Amino acid sequence: MEKYTDVDFHRISEKLLTNLERMNSHVKCAEIYVDLNQYINIEIEENSIKNSEIGTENGISVRVFDKRGSLGFSFTNRFQESSLDLMVKNSLKMMEVGTPDSDFKNIPGEYKNYPKVQALYNENIKELSIEEASDYIKDLIKVCEDDEMAISQSANLKANYSETYIFNSNGLEISGKKTIASISSTIIAKDKETNETSSGFETQSVRNLNELDAIETASNALKDAKQNLNRKKIKNMSAPVILTPKGVINLILRPLSSAINAETFQYKRSFLVGKKGSKIGSELLNIEDNALIDGASGSAIFDDEGVPCRNKKIIEKGRFLEESLLHNSYTAAKAGVESTGNAVRSSYSSTPSISSTNFIMKTGDRSKDEIIKEVKNGILFDYTGDSPNISTGDFSGLILHGNLIKKGEITHSLNETMFGINLIDLFNKISAVSKEYKKYGSYWAPFVKIEKIQIIGSA
Repeated sequence: MEKYTDVDFHRISEKLLTNLERMNSHVKCAEIYVDLNQYINIEIEENSIKNSEIGTENGISVRVFDKRGSLGFSFTNRFQESSLDLMVKNSLKMMEVGTPDSDFKNIPGEYKNYPKVQALYNENIKELSIEEASDYIKDLIKVCEDDEMAISQSANLKANYSETYIFNSNGLEISGKKTIASISSTIIAKDKETNETSSGFETQSVRNLNELDAIETASNALKDAKQNLNRKKIKNMSAPVILTPKGVINLILRPLSSAINAETFQYKRSFLVGKKGSKIGSELLNIEDNALIDGASGSAIFDDEGVPCRNKKIIEKGRFLEESLLHNSYTAAKAGVESTGNAVRSSYSSTPSISSTNFIMKTGDRSKDEIIKEVKNGILFDYTGDSPNISTGDFSGLILHGNLIKKGEITHSLNETMFGINLIDLFNKISAVSKEYKKYGSYWAPFVKIEKIQIIGSA
C-alpha cells in the first residue's frame, strides 16, 4: 500500500466528479469511493499450515445517478489516468441504459460533525509480519497437539489494515483508517473408548493485536468439541432452554439484524412489519446497534457512504421502537427519514447495502450458573446451522450443539434433536438474562433462558 502514500485522492476525485458532470448533462449526483487494503491470511488444515498469504487489494469505484434516479456503477483496481477515464465512461453508459427509480432522492450531503470513536487503528496490526503472525498459528497447533482427544484442526488467522476515502458531488469528503485481526478454530475431538467424534468452533475478532489470544480460542474450540461428545437421543419435550451466547446470536441477534434491515422491511419481508411501537418480547429483551464503542469490531466513525455512525436503540424492555430500522441513504430517503449510518460495502467493487454495527443484547443481573442451576429438566442450546424464515419469524431446525440439563447440571449432548418456535413467541418467553456475555465479531450476547420451547427428539 506504500505506493499510494503520496497519491492525492482528493485531487483525483475532484477531477473525476468534474468530468462526470461535464460529460453528461443529465447527471444529478455522483460519488467516488476508494478502498485500500493490506492483509495477511494464514490457513490451517489437519492441524498444519496449508496456505499463507500477504498482499494488497486496492480499488476505486464511481456511482453516478441521473435525474431519473438511474444508477451507473463502475470500478477498477488500477489508478492510471486511462483506467480512471474508462471507469467514468462505463459508469455513464450504464446510467444511460439503467432503469429509472422514482424512490431515489439523492446521495448524502456534507456533514460538519462526526463522532469520536477511539482505538479503531492499531499500528501492531498494520506492521504485522508473516513471521509474527505464524507465532499465533503455532499456538493454535500446539493446543491440538497437546491433547490426545484432539485429532484435527482447521483454523484461520486474518489481519487487515484499510484506508477508505469517500468524496461526492454534494460536498461530502471523509477518510479514515482501521485495523482488525481475527482468529478462528474448528477442532475435531475423538472419544478413544467409543470412537465417537465431534467438532467445536471458536472465533475472536480484535482491533488491537495485544488482545488476540490464539491459545484461548483453540482451547475453547476444543472444550466445545468435547462437550458435544457422548451424544444421546431424547424424547419429545416442551422444556426451558438456556441459550449460550452462540445460541443467542443464532436465535435472537442474527434474525433481528436481518428483520430490522430497512430494505427487508420496505419489501415487507420482515416478521416485524406492522409491529413498530408494539411490545414484541419480554421486558428483559433490550437490543441496540451501537457503532460508537471504542475499539469494538463493529465500530466506525462513518459508514460506507460517509454518513456519521451512531448508537441506535432497537428494542427497549421488549418494545420495538418506532425509529428502530437500520438505513442507508436510499432506504432512508424512501421512508422520509435520515440515514442511520448503516451503509456497508463488501469492497470497492460493490454498491452499498445495509448491515448492523455492534449488535448487542443487553446483559441482566444474574449469573449464568444460577440460571442453569434452576432448570430441573431442560436444554442447553449452543448452535444450529439452520436459519429462520425472516418473513414469518418461524424457526425450526436441528440442534447441532446442545446438551440436556438435569437437576441443574449439564449432562450428555444431544443427538438427532430438533426445535421449533416462532421468534415473537421466543422473545416473549425470555425469563432470565445473564450478567456474563461474549463477543463474537460484532455480536455481543449473554446467556438467555427461554421459558419453554418445543423440542422434537428421536428416542
